Amino acid sequence: MNSLSLLDKLLTDSSIHIQALDKGLTNHNYLLTMGEETFVLRIPREDASHIVYRHHETLALEAIANSGIDVETLYYDEISGYKVTRYLANAKTFEEYHNPDAIKRCALLMKHFHSLHKKIGVRFDPIARYHSYKSKIQHPLYNLVPFENILNDIQKLSNEEILCHNDWVGGNILFDGEQTYLIDYEYAGDNDPLFDVMSFLSENAIHDENLRNIFYKYYFDEPNEAVFHQLTLWECFHNLLWCAWAMLMWQHRQEEIYQNIAAEKFNALCTTYQKLYKHK
Repeated sequence: MNSLSLLDKLLTDSSIHIQALDKGLTNHNYLLTMGEETFVLRIPREDASHIVYRHHETLALEAIANSGIDVETLYYDEISGYKVTRYLANAKTFEEYHNPDAIKRCALLMKHFHSLHKKIGVRFDPIARYHSYKSKIQHPLYNLVPFENILNDIQKLSNEEILCHNDWVGGNILFDGEQTYLIDYEYAGDNDPLFDVMSFLSENAIHDENLRNIFYKYYFDEPNEAVFHQLTLWECFHNLLWCAWAMLMWQHRQEEIYQNIAAEKFNALCTTYQKLYKHK
């Protein structure tokens, strides 16, 4: 069965059992059971086009095909954003997987992903993203202007840009037996790989230095003080960027979760900014 006939059957066969999944902020996700096979159908929410670039995801999926990093994609349409993947019944997200090797496995997954050294020719430009999000916010919950000199320091970084995922939230990481997967490439693009490192650590609230050192041990070959300083810059920037994103999402959807994310990111921004610039 080819991908188009599969989607047609999934959307028209009345015998298919459909169950909504309470996962994901950008999309609606559904579990579809068809006979003995089960799939996950992703349907973007109406305002998703404000924050993601589907063509970037198309290029990323093509770049990592056959790498074993993503789950099996059976259908993907760039225009609609519809995506059908094979359902992994025993898979656990980062939040659900409580084994002590979780951070090690994520570090090795990221190292594998970055070691592909793929480039898709379109950037995830962090600073441009920030300005784009901020420009669309009509009634900001927080004033981010006093923190914007972090942008000058980020602009000075000159690491080689390669394909990055850029959204290492726990729900995008799946553990299935011995396999670890990275899913949903809606924010993918060429970027500084250290952005990904801090995406994982900050989005999953890994602040304990011992836990961070586990990640560093398995991801880096020989980290140095310059790298750690750059990670500190990226951590501060992440809080700035995703606070703006959350305020934009709150404006569009008026859902409490985005208020909470904005508050969390703003408080973290105040803390990381003060540590970074306290001597200046």
